[in-house]
Amino acid sequence: MRARSAPAYAIVWSLIWVPLLLGAACSSGMDSGTPQPMMCLGSNVIASAANNYSFSSTITLPPISVKSRSNLTFDWSAVHMDFLKHSLNPVTDLNTILVLLWQLPLAQLQTNLNADSLSQSDLVVIPPPSWPAPGAMTGGATHAALHDFTVNGTAIAPADFDSFFDPSTYPPAQYSYLAVAATGTTLGQGFRMLQAFNLDPAAASTTVALTDTSTKLTYQVNLHALTITGVPGGTAALTLDSGQMTTNALGAPFPQGYITSAIVGHYSETPAQLESKFLDLDRIATNYYRADIPSGTVLDFRTLRDSAGNNFPGVDASGTWVVGLICGNCRNPAPWYLTILKPCAAM
Repeated sequence: MRARSAPAYAIVWSLIWVPLLLGAACSSGMDSGTPQPMMCLGSNVIASAANNYSFSSTITLPPISVKSRSNLTFDWSAVHMDFLKHSLNPVTDLNTILVLLWQLPLAQLQTNLNADSLSQSDLVVIPPPSWPAPGAMTGGATHAALHDFTVNGTAIAPADFDSFFDPSTYPPAQYSYLAVAATGTTLGQGFRMLQAFNLDPAAASTTVALTDTSTKLTYQVNLHALTITGVPGGTAALTLDSGQMTTNALGAPFPQGYITSAIVGHYSETPAQLESKFLDLDRIATNYYRADIPSGTVLDFRTLRDSAGNNFPGVDASGTWVVGLICGNCRNPAPWYLTILKPCAAM
């Protein structure tokens, strides 16, 4: 097992930022009796900060202590829900287990996760040890021994594992360990649960047990403070141009060329109700449309399709319509831009 070996898998890109969309919900609340402002912007909408929602989140990774330089057992049998609090079956839904060694103390790792500033260079071993070997099946197992992990399919000698799981070599003041249970077999994708662990030569336990509470996340989302985007109703002949945006909904820069896709959802819930159900926007929509934005800054609503291939029909006055712009290559999948759409009577 070599430190920072190539090829480099983009482990952190999907890490935890299904993550930061996760955990216990905390909405900002709607001011009772206060009508939400609206601007009639026509068919060709220019995205602006006034029309954007806001989003923030906090992640904590409570660690457990296990014996150093031992053939650890990783047990995910008690994981029955993921970061999003969606139920899962640990036998059938968790297909890959990884161990990530970070050149960051745990407090700094959590800080960087919350700031969306993790770098692949923060990982000590790339690609990380994983089980089963890439492309193999779990056979229904819900636990695995560390010495059975491989690095991209290559077996590792127990002595090499010992050298990397030694706190005298990788002291916790500078390094931290993370066990990850994922859906699918592509390294760096489908992360469902994370468990931090400390290595201690005096510890009695040799089991890293992942549970439903291994990762704790909270978020705040505000849909009620934005100015609603008024557009002509009943038509797909709309565009949304994000070319003038400088700051995204997470409070970070909005560099151009990073938006790769868009979603439009139609909901029976009010904006205030959607705040408390934000993690389920793709599950609770009465209609849900997607489109790729392969280049440029403009979403053409005529390219939106639902899962059955139906075209986006335009918005109407029922329920709540939202449109979101997504940076597909970013660590955080929270939309950079999301606004409410309503038909404008003046158009």
